[in-house]
Amino acid sequence: MLYHPRPYDPRYAYSLPQDGVELHFTTFAGKQVAFYLPQGTDSRLPRRVWVAFCGNGSLALDWTWLIVQDRQSDEGFLLIDYPGYGKSEGYATIATTRAAADKALDALANHLHVDESEIESRLNLIGHSWGTAAALDFATRHPVQHVILIAVFTTLREEAATMVGSPFSHLLIENYDNRRALRELSRRSPSPKIDIFHGTNDDIIPIRMSRELAETFPSIVKFHPVADGDHISVIGKAANEILEAMRQ
Repeated sequence: MLYHPRPYDPRYAYSLPQDGVELHFTTFAGKQVAFYLPQGTDSRLPRRVWVAFCGNGSLALDWTWLIVQDRQSDEGFLLIDYPGYGKSEGYATIATTRAAADKALDALANHLHVDESEIESRLNLIGHSWGTAAALDFATRHPVQHVILIAVFTTLREEAATMVGSPFSHLLIENYDNRRALRELSRRSPSPKIDIFHGTNDDIIPIRMSRELAETFPSIVKFHPVADGDHISVIGKAANEILEAMRQ
């Protein structure tokens, strides 16, 4: 009930831009594939590297329509697919997703022929829905400058309670805790900048969860309610504002 993996079908054949690169690597979940969209300059390493985490039921290449709208010449994009999603083997759990993201970063460093620390000094993250939890989990293990969260929940258990009720939510084996992750990030010096976007008509993850996180961590979080946006349309409705936040 929690994870909804799916492979790439033929309509994704042209989703990866011509200069995009497939990164192949292996974790304990099996063979994994992530994607890298390089910067438009000849420099070996972009000024900023965005790591993108898609929502549950979505795929890494779903981000490309947003990226190509305003792709900056000094930015590279590392697009993460979870185990069992896209071209990746295995099954998604917190542990296997964590391993896939970490190894994708390592694979990117190998591809660019640089030390991973050189990329870490340039890291920025964007995530939607379940991807907000994967992004924040990643941020707790790596130095990051800026995190954009779209339709974020407080904890996975609290989100499950809104869908199936509190008693059944305790059947969850795993629980992402975004509140705890933000607390950890708020204690860093310097702490990363966090932008939260959430649709006012979201009937999957209630907007009150994003609002609560923004009110709990006002020193690092800026909250952007998106009028009339639901759980999916929020990205399209706020595309210009999201891209503007990424440029800052």
